[in-house]
Amino acid sequence: MAAALSKNMVRRIALTAGSGLVLTLAACGDSGSGSGGGGEGGGTIVIGYSAGISGGAAEYGINVQNGLQMAIDEINEAGVEIDGEKYTVTLESLDDQYQPSATGTNAQRLVQGEGASVVFIPHAGGIKAAQELNSSGRTDFLIGAYSSDPAILDSDNPLTVMIPPSFVSYIAPFIEKADTQGKGKLGLLATSSEFGQQWTKHATKAWEDAGGTVLDNNNVNYGTVSDFAGPVSKTLAGDPDVILVGGPSQPTAIVIEEARKQGFEGTFMILDQAKFEELEKFTDPENLNNSVGIAPLTEFEGTADWIKRYEDKYGSEKPVNADIALNYQALPIFIKAMEKAGTTDDPAAIREAIGESITEVDEKQRVAFAPSRISDKGHLLAEDLVAAYRTEDGKYEAFPVEQPEE
Repeated sequence: MAAALSKNMVRRIALTAGSGLVLTLAACGDSGSGSGGGGEGGGTIVIGYSAGISGGAAEYGINVQNGLQMAIDEINEAGVEIDGEKYTVTLESLDDQYQPSATGTNAQRLVQGEGASVVFIPHAGGIKAAQELNSSGRTDFLIGAYSSDPAILDSDNPLTVMIPPSFVSYIAPFIEKADTQGKGKLGLLATSSEFGQQWTKHATKAWEDAGGTVLDNNNVNYGTVSDFAGPVSKTLAGDPDVILVGGPSQPTAIVIEEARKQGFEGTFMILDQAKFEELEKFTDPENLNNSVGIAPLTEFEGTADWIKRYEDKYGSEKPVNADIALNYQALPIFIKAMEKAGTTDDPAAIREAIGESITEVDEKQRVAFAPSRISDKGHLLAEDLVAAYRTEDGKYEAFPVEQPEE
C-alpha cells in the first residue's frame, strides 16, 4: 500500500465512521471512481454491495460478499480492459442489517459517493427499496438482485437483473415430494421478512389448490427472535403434516430443532434461503431427515474443484453453498457486459449487453446451474436446476426442477 493516502481514500475512510462500511480496496492503489478516471494503474470499477453483514443474517450476507470478492480477485488477476483502458475492480460493502430502509440509503451512497454503477443486494425488501431509487430518474444504477422473490421481476424495472431461480419454481416440486403431496395440513413457520411473506403466500395457494388445509400463520422474524419455542408450539397445536420453514440458515436450523424437540415427525419444506449444507452445521443432521429444500452444492456435477478453490481462499470451517456460488458466477457477467458495451458507468448500456455476455465468461467461473440466457424481464435462467429430498436415512435424493420463462 502506498505510504501516502490519496484524497479519495481519505474521503472513504471518513465515510466509514458510524456507517458499518466494510472497505475493500484493490491491492496497492487508489480506488478511483466508477467512471474510470483512475490514476497510474488505470481506471477503477466499483461494485457496490448492501446486505446484512452483522446481526442475525450476517452468515448469509458474508457468504454472498465472499462470492463476489472471490470473483473480483480472479477478474483482476486475469485483467480487465474496456474500450482500450485497463481497469481494476473493487467491492464496496455497506451493512444494512437486513433493513430495507437502510438498503435504500446505502445504495444511494454507493452510487453517488463511491461511483458504483452496479449494486448487489441479497434480500427482497432491500431490492425493492433500491428499485424505487433507480426507477426515479434521479439515480441510475444496475441492481444485481440476489433474491428468488418473483415480485422483483413484476416491478418491470429495466435496471434489475435477478440472479437466482424464482422460488415459485420450487413450490410444486416440493409439495409433490412431501409425504402428503399437499393433501394434508400445512403449518406456517417461515421468516416474516418480505421474502418469507411472499413465499408463504405462494405456497399457501399451491397447497390449497392441491386439496390441502393451511393452518394459522405463525411466521416470525428470524433476524430478531432467538427463542422459537412459542411459535413452534402454536404451530404444532394445529397438528400439521408438513411445516413450511426457512430464512437464514442458522435460525432455520434452530426452528427445525425446536420442532423435533417438541415431537414433530412430519416433513419440513424449507425456503430456498436456507441451505442444507449450513443447516447440518447448526443442528443434529438427523433433525433434517424427511425434508425438502434446494440441493446442496455438492449435488451439482463438476462443483468439487470450485469448492476446493473457495476453501483454499476462505477456509473449510464453513460449508460452501449456492449463495456463494451464484453470486460468484453472476459478477463476471456484469464485467463482461461492461466490456461488450464499452462503458463502466452507463447502467442501461451494461444491462443491454448482458444477454450476449452470459455465456462468454471464463468457463471456470460457471459453477452450478449457471445461466444460459436472460429473460425479457431481466432474470438469469438456467437449464439444470435441481432440488433435493433428504431421506429418513439422511441421504440426498436430487430431482429436477423446471425454471419457466417469465
